[in-house]
Amino acid sequence: MMKVQHSIHSTFSAVAARLWDQTALIGDDQPVTYGELDRQSDGIALYLQRHGVRRGDRVGLYSQRSIEAVAAMLGILKAGAAYVPFDPSYPANLLKYVYQDCSPSLMLVQASLSDGTVFWEEAVHDLGRARDPLESSTARSLPDVGPEDAAYLMYTSGSTGHPKGVLIPHRGVVRLVIDNPFATMGPDQVHLQLAPLAFDASTFEIWGALLNGGKLAVVPAPHPSLDDVADAIARHGVTTLWLTAGLFHLMVDHRLDGLTPLRQLLAGGDVLSPSHIAKAQQALPDCQFINGYGPTENTTFTCCYRIPRGPATGSIPIGMPIAHTQVYVMNEAQQVVADGQEGELYAGGEGLALGYWNRPDLTAERFVADLNDPGGRAKLYRTGDRVRRRSDGNIEFLGRVDRQVKINGKRVELDEIEACLRRNPLIEDAAVTSPAGQPGERRIHAYVKLHTHVPPTPGVTDIEAGQSIRAFLKQELPDYMVPATVTVMDALPLSPTGKVDRSKLIPPQTAAAAAPQVAAGNEIEAALLTIWRQILGTNSVGVDDNFFDLGGTSLQLIAVHATISASMKIAVTVVDLFEYPRISALAARLADLGGVGATHPGRTAPTAVSGAAISAEERARRQQAALARARANPRRNVR
Repeated sequence: MMKVQHSIHSTFSAVAARLWDQTALIGDDQPVTYGELDRQSDGIALYLQRHGVRRGDRVGLYSQRSIEAVAAMLGILKAGAAYVPFDPSYPANLLKYVYQDCSPSLMLVQASLSDGTVFWEEAVHDLGRARDPLESSTARSLPDVGPEDAAYLMYTSGSTGHPKGVLIPHRGVVRLVIDNPFATMGPDQVHLQLAPLAFDASTFEIWGALLNGGKLAVVPAPHPSLDDVADAIARHGVTTLWLTAGLFHLMVDHRLDGLTPLRQLLAGGDVLSPSHIAKAQQALPDCQFINGYGPTENTTFTCCYRIPRGPATGSIPIGMPIAHTQVYVMNEAQQVVADGQEGELYAGGEGLALGYWNRPDLTAERFVADLNDPGGRAKLYRTGDRVRRRSDGNIEFLGRVDRQVKINGKRVELDEIEACLRRNPLIEDAAVTSPAGQPGERRIHAYVKLHTHVPPTPGVTDIEAGQSIRAFLKQELPDYMVPATVTVMDALPLSPTGKVDRSKLIPPQTAAAAAPQVAAGNEIEAALLTIWRQILGTNSVGVDDNFFDLGGTSLQLIAVHATISASMKIAVTVVDLFEYPRISALAARLADLGGVGATHPGRTAPTAVSGAAISAEERARRQQAALARARANPRRNVR
């Protein structure tokens, strides 16, 4: 197997030297050329060095998707450090844990996000101003970084109750995007940067474009609508797109026309629906669809499957290992099983992570010696995925050997949620389940037993208690890990051995709000009730219920937005849905935007916002502000 010889930034600089005046980055402002990006990142590297950053350090990056963030990543790498992306949508407690765990030398913070994060104020630097003027000695002053140096530290869900940091070397990224035929990458490709920076799909998006001379179009809004995605594809001439399985299914259902310009679409992170693939293939005859599979520990993709055209026959496999990657299907004794037999997938090669940050025990457990290597020095990562290899060499995903699930493409350890629940002093025990549903529609359900010393509060129902517990979890976990329902039980069912018997925990319907449900008072409220009930999968919805208290997710909110836009013909934004998560308030907002029939006696419409188009930057700012207000106003705790 060929060894990667170069770092990410040295590969980029070689491309920039050839394509100096060609466009590298596209945003709402002026495009940035490869030469400008190379110079900007040199200036950032010098700035970081002047402020004490040295080879092997870590630099935090607290930013939404932006051109500035991409330049900062390059600058951090040129300074010899590894970047640590902090997701602005995560709760403060989680950000604080990551910050304390990785101990960054400093934080580069997007100016619009600088409020409210007090625990890193002493080390904070304005992302937009973090650069020094260049001198002729710049190239000689930068450290000599090789393929084995750490490039980034990205945190994923951990079964111990806290996320774990995965340390990825330069070689992993270069191996992913250079001379790897699972997808076409080059100067004629325009990639869309849509994944959050703290999600490893962004690795493919950013470096797949910039290390191959392509263009990278950046979508700055934290939660773009399907219309925003379609608009960005059309406006920037996007040819290559990565989507989570859930978002892909929504695009096919609601905005399939928006995918027309694409030449290749990669989707994954969860099981793909064959019917959605078939529908997309029929509508987009010139687009190659690719199922992308891989854990963060093996740098984004391990296997890929270029989906052939023709009638779907069963599930879509995850394919074969990409270049510079080895996979084995093995039994519990780490012996390779025969084709057709079930086993656990082990992955190795140039994409393998350096291990878990500050977790030598877990690194030793998950990164094991490759018994098939004659020299005995190679390592393999135990993915925990149950698979089998077909006779044609393609690998089929069958499930997990543990309790890990995927929610909208992101890895979730159910044990982490249980551990978080048990940290609540009011909870004696907890169990969390996530039964398999339709592809991309898996939901999380929590069941709790309160401590006996916690007396019931008069007038507080079990539903209100569950909502209060969800509010607690929102302060500790990312939104996608917060259970859709929390059920308070007198006792959790036990097996004969005394352990919680999760098979007896029947998923409830999405919990209704504790307050009496208020019926629709006008035409718009009635239409919204129908939409919410359809997408949430429950009839227990009232016009004063909060969408997120009912277990609604950000992905479901995007589906609500798409349905409103198509059926009600009102120019509402996803920001509006975050701002007004109750039907009564949202209906009044829609009336302001041109809808009719939303007036209801005794209700006051929210302050109108100009109906004129707002910039992507303003949409991003308003979305972040709405999320911050939602987190700052949790329901009262159970007493």
